[in-house]
Amino acid sequence: MKGSARPGIRRRTALTGAAGLTVAWALPGCSLVPPIPKRPMPTEADAAGWVRLTPGGRFEIWCVRMEMGQHITAALREVAALELGVPPGLIDTRLPATTDVPPFKATVGSDSVRELLLPLATACATLRTALLERAARRLRQAPTELHVTDDGRVQAHGQSLALADLAEPGLTLSAPGTPADALRAPLALARRSRNAMAPLVGHADDIALVTGQPGYTADIQLPGLRHATVLHPQWRRELGPRLLGLDEAALRRVPGFVAVLHIAELDGPVLLADHPGALPGLRQAARPRWELPRGAADPHTVVDIDNALSRDRFTQDSGRVAEGPWTVDLRLDIPMAAHAALEPRCAIARFNADGTLELWCGSQDPFYMRDVLARDHGLAADKVRVHAQRMGGAFGSRTVALIEREVAFIARAAGQPVKLQWTREDEFVAGFHRPPSSHRLRARLDSRGFISDWWHALSSSHIIFTSAGLPRWLQALTDLVGDPGTSRGLVPPYAIERRRESLQLTRLSLATGPWRGLGAGPNALAIESAMDALARAAGQDPVTFRLRHLDAQAARPHLPDADRLARVLRSVSARAAAHPRPAPGPGERVGRGVACGVYKGQSFVAAVAEVLVSRNRIRVTRLWCDHDCGTVVDTQGVHAQIEGCLVWSLSMVLHEALPAPEGRAAITGLAGYPLPRMPDMPMLDIRLVSSSEPPGGAGEPALVAGAGAVFNALVDAIGHRPQRLPVRLDDLPIRTGI
Repeated sequence: MKGSARPGIRRRTALTGAAGLTVAWALPGCSLVPPIPKRPMPTEADAAGWVRLTPGGRFEIWCVRMEMGQHITAALREVAALELGVPPGLIDTRLPATTDVPPFKATVGSDSVRELLLPLATACATLRTALLERAARRLRQAPTELHVTDDGRVQAHGQSLALADLAEPGLTLSAPGTPADALRAPLALARRSRNAMAPLVGHADDIALVTGQPGYTADIQLPGLRHATVLHPQWRRELGPRLLGLDEAALRRVPGFVAVLHIAELDGPVLLADHPGALPGLRQAARPRWELPRGAADPHTVVDIDNALSRDRFTQDSGRVAEGPWTVDLRLDIPMAAHAALEPRCAIARFNADGTLELWCGSQDPFYMRDVLARDHGLAADKVRVHAQRMGGAFGSRTVALIEREVAFIARAAGQPVKLQWTREDEFVAGFHRPPSSHRLRARLDSRGFISDWWHALSSSHIIFTSAGLPRWLQALTDLVGDPGTSRGLVPPYAIERRRESLQLTRLSLATGPWRGLGAGPNALAIESAMDALARAAGQDPVTFRLRHLDAQAARPHLPDADRLARVLRSVSARAAAHPRPAPGPGERVGRGVACGVYKGQSFVAAVAEVLVSRNRIRVTRLWCDHDCGTVVDTQGVHAQIEGCLVWSLSMVLHEALPAPEGRAAITGLAGYPLPRMPDMPMLDIRLVSSSEPPGGAGEPALVAGAGAVFNALVDAIGHRPQRLPVRLDDLPIRTGI
């Protein structure tokens, strides 16, 4: 493996980016240090290259956030349409290659609209001004008299020009020049958000998607393309599994077989075929034999919080609490979970005669993939071109270079362009997962019924500093600063006199890493469970108890606006209360629960859940959610994101778990992985709060309220607070008596 030499150890640099804290070390001649993902904020100068009027008379936008089902292309098209003053149907969005635009940050953190709104609107406003000035000169009209028709003409007083005529010579921007206070899109969006928010209309991109037209990496065909699959071991490479042999005679009998490749940088052998239909047969015929590692521990046992507390030594430990008995002392264990995206990974690599490398893949961070492959193959960054493709779901799983590295090494060894398609088994075995987390929450009430002391101890594994991308020695060094992904949402949004947060990080036998919301969902669930238990101990209504601790909340860095959280909590509680709790039938129990939370200090969410427990099932029957994410661009898209978060919330409490008793994934397909099905879906009643605040994100925030509401509703129904998720009917102490 080639790699650029690095100078000796001179410094340790802590870099703060939108995704959290990253740490970089410089080591002498060490090519094992992975490239650090860059998180550049978009600038107006960058945005000038995102939008243009094409010779065909249509507007074209480079979408510098990756499309993975969250409909970001529709939202950016709407912003551009409002600012350009044209119908959205005249605008096309494209995912760029890394040579098309300046570097941009990964699609993570529910930050896309918030970060891109002003730069894109500024660029579009500048282009609109240039367009109208050019048309005004040709038509001899004032620019203020002109408007663009639905069929793509600029007209005034009976005169018109086609946009295609105005595009010659090419109309592009070198730098934007419109001041922010003159922009139209932010004002129009804020005005619409305060009133009735109209849904976006369909676009040709949507029609292409639902009619099955090519749009994903797997659809791409190149001349001379070979097809490959990797036989990944069931255990991670660092645990020491060793290939003992394959049935190569059986492989040669499979039609379409080309070769077996053993590549040092890959975890397992590669099977190469001349058509994709041969790959399933090759995988079955190979029958790989592995020498299995010994002593691989169950990750759920490794992160036991009470073991960490008995040692009284943590990776991070901040704050102090007073000595004394606790009003509430609860434990909650949340298991490992898979991303379970609908589209298994696929990537294509081609080394060209001019020494360049091209990669086609669905990635949340194309420029990081470029940097990794440049390092792997000793190339300058501008010699690697990554063509970004749409993804069929990602949820954090496409942030690390996994299949991308594999396919490049295979293409180099094969001397031909190669398409590598992961199977569902590869996703479970070779991917990374949400780490298990074990929580111990202790809290004390004072004589007034307020929380005086709060200690949240958490044992888990790494998310931002993922073991899927960092070697063991480097990940150990990152523990000097902890992991801001694992600890996201660990600070409660309530007025508490004394707090202590303790975090223990342990590298596990399975790779762990970014997952939807990072640690915010599990951490908020534990917090809201404790708040519910404290309200019961205080003899207070759970909503009133939370509001008391929000009304008393002084402005703090982690929650500058407690009033916004209190408003959604009051609103959703009132809406749920307008629907009386249904009377349980024979052998049934009905419970309701509430929870609320803040995501990254920008989006405020509260939820109420209703749960029915009977002799043969636990079912969430209804979920109310009030969601304040500031100005909304794409109402339908935001609704869809909230719905997805609420489904993930009930799945976290009642369904999902990835067992790994031998230090490997015990489930390797969707057929055996416990996901909620359509009959498990509750009625969802979502209210978007009308707001003119800046956009705050919608892809992850509802996780901080939905799971807690479901869990607390279950507790209300059964009169018992479970210590382990997911909660199954057979686990309940009332199972035989309900």
